[in-house]
Amino acid sequence: MNKSEAISIISKCAKSYKKNLDGNQIVFVYRDENNHSSYTEVKFCSYNFLHFTGVNPRKGLSANDFYRYALNNRLSERDFSFKNNHTTELKLKVLDTIMCIDTRARMIGNYTGPHLELYTKKVTNTTTACLGLIEKGDCYIPNSVLSEDIRSIVPKPPGKIYAIYYSSIY
Repeated sequence: MNKSEAISIISKCAKSYKKNLDGNQIVFVYRDENNHSSYTEVKFCSYNFLHFTGVNPRKGLSANDFYRYALNNRLSERDFSFKNNHTTELKLKVLDTIMCIDTRARMIGNYTGPHLELYTKKVTNTTTACLGLIEKGDCYIPNSVLSEDIRSIVPKPPGKIYAIYYSSIY
């Protein structure tokens, strides 16, 4: 993948993020391993989008600026670099799936995956891509995108999501 292809994916997904997730709190309601109902609240803010892409912004470019540039088709090849660990390409290949998590998420669970360098507490989504979540205050915020089958990185069985609610956080 080259930077031009990355810009195309990032810009398209920024628009989907704005439409579907940015400024919303989403509540995933699910059955846990004991078949009891439980829920996880997730807040999506504009500054979270950069984490999803797996790129390093150029020095001086904030997460909010990066998001605005992508939304306004002003993102350029000099505004970012790919990470050296090759996670950028993996994340960008599944980013479109993550932008629809408010309607496509099917499972949720505590992260127990093999990636020691990744700090995330919960993951949610499907068998093709996952959204990593960390606790912040009284809810969760997104902090990573994984190109993984959720069933391979959470304890068996993952919680089955049966309802998704969302509201504006502003």
